Amino acid sequence: MSMFVEQIEPHHEYRHRADDDPAYNESTYYNFACPESGVVGWLRVAIQENRPAAQAGVMLFLPGEALFDYRRLSAAAPRGLTAGDLAFEIVEPLRRQRLAFDGRLASFADPRVLTTPSAAFREAPRRNVRIELDVRGHGPPFGTNGDDPANYVEESMALGHFEQFIAVRGTVTVDGRRVEVDGRGLRDHSWGPRDWAGPHWYRWAIANLDDGTQVMALIVARRSGGTTREAALVKDGALTEAGLRDVRVRWTGDGFGEEVVIALSTPDGPVTLTATARTPHRFFPLRHHRRDDGGAALDTRIGYSAYEFRTDDGRTGLGVVEILDQLVDGLPLGMRQTAGPS
Repeated sequence: MSMFVEQIEPHHEYRHRADDDPAYNESTYYNFACPESGVVGWLRVAIQENRPAAQAGVMLFLPGEALFDYRRLSAAAPRGLTAGDLAFEIVEPLRRQRLAFDGRLASFADPRVLTTPSAAFREAPRRNVRIELDVRGHGPPFGTNGDDPANYVEESMALGHFEQFIAVRGTVTVDGRRVEVDGRGLRDHSWGPRDWAGPHWYRWAIANLDDGTQVMALIVARRSGGTTREAALVKDGALTEAGLRDVRVRWTGDGFGEEVVIALSTPDGPVTLTATARTPHRFFPLRHHRRDDGGAALDTRIGYSAYEFRTDDGRTGLGVVEILDQLVDGLPLGMRQTAGPS
């Protein structure tokens, strides 16, 4: 399969007609990193039309704290990509969007307390937060449009799935303190039945480097035994597919990615990209729970954090790494497995 063989059209920007699967999910996601202010952000709207339900997630990494809120709503908006206090407006399909949030986020000195989320949210102080961002595409979108099963990135997660590197400008205001945002990142839009327990694990890294290059690397370990590897880079609006040769994680004792080393093949030659979790460490442990057909519990954890990047040719940058694993005895399955080089 490949994320570079199918055409992404303007109509893919909007909500899709759901099939009859109860697990059908339409998800839109933005992340960004601003080197000058140090702000790193993550915003996500998900619509489950067949439930009906919706989800809104906002995560901010600030120099002195990390802020987060996640809401499950019992009804989905009839149209558009909005949930609760979070709204994504399509200004120009595949070129420009506007993101807005106006609400309250919980503040965490160490987000790992969210391993027990009810108590953590109950005890966390709240911040009044307003986010207003203008998003413009940096290069064209790339991905799968859902037409050809041979190109599904991971069929248990989505049928259609496209991504686009972005430039982000605007403001983040926390308790009246306004911070200017001028950064870069990646956006993602996917649709189809979703089972977070579908893959064994995945690693998804987005790096925004100081020479203007942006890099995406994704590796998925499938339950079937196969491995999906995708990588792309963009500079000055020119999008290029890259080869993902290897991904290695150095773990903390409690199973978060302290360092991620990514080996790439690019048109300009091999590149090694090293992501180091920004200190002090602030890892978010987002969890999903369900039971399989036999009644056994399936626990999935997605670890998020802000990461500082460096390349073996001297470039530096800022971004995020998303690390999903099925949990076995409370620890990530990927601590026991590795895909190895391709």
